[in-house]
Amino acid sequence: MESEAKMRYYFCTILSKTRLYQGLALLTSLKKVMGDDFYLFIHCIDEETFTLLKKMKWKNSKLIPEKKLPNRIVSLKNERKVHEYCWTLKPVICDYVLRKYPAVNMITYLDSDLYFLGDPRQVFKKHPDCSVLLSIEEKYSPRANQAIQQRSKITGIYNSGFISFKQDEIGRNAVGWWKEKCLEDCRIDPAEGLFGDQKYLDELPGLFPAICDITTFGINIGPWNELKYQFSQADGTIKIDDHWLIFYHFSGLRVTAKGNIQSVNRVSKRRIFLYQLYGEAVDEAIELVEKIDPTFTGFVEQRDLNRYWNEGGERK
Repeated sequence: MESEAKMRYYFCTILSKTRLYQGLALLTSLKKVMGDDFYLFIHCIDEETFTLLKKMKWKNSKLIPEKKLPNRIVSLKNERKVHEYCWTLKPVICDYVLRKYPAVNMITYLDSDLYFLGDPRQVFKKHPDCSVLLSIEEKYSPRANQAIQQRSKITGIYNSGFISFKQDEIGRNAVGWWKEKCLEDCRIDPAEGLFGDQKYLDELPGLFPAICDITTFGINIGPWNELKYQFSQADGTIKIDDHWLIFYHFSGLRVTAKGNIQSVNRVSKRRIFLYQLYGEAVDEAIELVEKIDPTFTGFVEQRDLNRYWNEGGERK
């Protein structure tokens, strides 16, 4: 294993045409807080996104084309809804990286709507003996505790937007188990105890040793728990209570135009500055794409967004 001084940190994510701008914001945020001490594997679910990213030639990234995946997995693209297919791919891509690249000491999956404001290396340094790192979703409401408990029964304890698997027997077996469960079924169906890829994670601590809850403060803060904290801003950094915010999970946002991001969650006036900061990062990503390929459009159309939510789409 590489010495800590030379160690590189490996991440992976999944992008579609309508997630590209947010994915680029994620990548640039990692660059700001980690320099060149990271590598991001990117799987694109459509050819347009793959072609554009190939033109960009990011130093700290590697594209995983669809043709690298087994046919039994790619065939699910025609059988499942887009968001279900993307959820299915989370453990698939983690498993692929660990198998294909033995030098990768640990792979961490990142949802494309994460944005880093602090250095995540402290998370890994705090848990050196763990084979799997899970982030508790920590749902919070100032009043409705019973409703929160019921919600957790449906969605699960953990959030799958940030999850790590070590390159060891336990890590590989754990991600392999998760992969098979997601290939079997990745729907949301509370009556059957299903919530996409996420609810399965509740079972991992009982199935494998060395499964750890991340205890580093400032990770996986999002709409589900932001009311628990006091936010403050200074010199481009953000604190929650007395701790630095490492990353915020901008769940439920859709980019419909430059300068226009819609949220399915209510945005507190006290958090406006945080969303403004993210909006600026997304706009910079849009401008970068426009320079590379002015014909590329990765915006979510309003009619599609309306129909998507009316049909009961993704609620993670």
